[in-house]
Amino acid sequence: MPFRKDHLQLVTDAGATLDIGWDYGTPYSLDPINGVDVNLQKAQGVNQIGETVERQSVAGVSRELIIHCHSPHGDADAALLLEKLPYFTSGTMYFEDKYFCRFVLSKTPYTKSIHPYPVLAFMLFCPKPFWYDLTAQSFCINGFVPSFRLPINYSTPHRFGVRTSIGWLNAYNPGALAVPFTATLKSDGTVVNPTVLNIITGQSIRILTTLTPGQVIEIYRTTTDKLAVKRTEDGTEENIFSLLDEDSDLLELAPGDNLLKATADSGETSLQVTVRFYPMVSGILPEVIS
Repeated sequence: MPFRKDHLQLVTDAGATLDIGWDYGTPYSLDPINGVDVNLQKAQGVNQIGETVERQSVAGVSRELIIHCHSPHGDADAALLLEKLPYFTSGTMYFEDKYFCRFVLSKTPYTKSIHPYPVLAFMLFCPKPFWYDLTAQSFCINGFVPSFRLPINYSTPHRFGVRTSIGWLNAYNPGALAVPFTATLKSDGTVVNPTVLNIITGQSIRILTTLTPGQVIEIYRTTTDKLAVKRTEDGTEENIFSLLDEDSDLLELAPGDNLLKATADSGETSLQVTVRFYPMVSGILPEVIS
């Protein structure tokens, strides 16, 4: 099996960082990188030729990682993997320094061979079968856009930021699939029931509260992909998921155009919204060394 040339990094939720790859004396193979099984629910009527696909779904994927610890300190590398990857480990896997995905260790490292150098293998279950682009996309509605640039001309006034006055924008998703997003809400006045609205689809996400200056509301996904809402004021965080309008249905951004508007029951012009997300890619072409 060919070795991957790409840099692979595992960062566990416990705080361990493991750099793996040819340049680190630990060439590896990771399989699969591409290819996702689509589960089909099919039906066939009496005398029907062919089948009808009624439903499609995509599950997570299990990836096998085999690491060859062939450097002069191979025994220490193998011991470190055994130490930092016990059962109940979860974390984030970074690939090629360009992509990432979440993982849960489904089989702890085990020895495939010990001579002439240790070879360990283990299994990672990735709840999302695709990869996220590590370059985040960020869009600001009614907020401040940085405008300070170098070099500095001291003979003219400095402008550090510009307040956008357009209450909507196109949060373009360059990826291949719909993705969750993080929305950060601030205000420079009193805003009642702040809302982010997709003006094309009519989908929205709404918080039933009054947002005042100095408060920050963040709508986001946890590392376990659960929707969460928190409010921060004077350095104190508060879980306000209970204030999420139960009719909220703007939970992902579709590929391509997403025309989003910052709105509210009152104080709409004071509402500032930043939308941030990582595009999702359906496949990666890795570099290999035979």
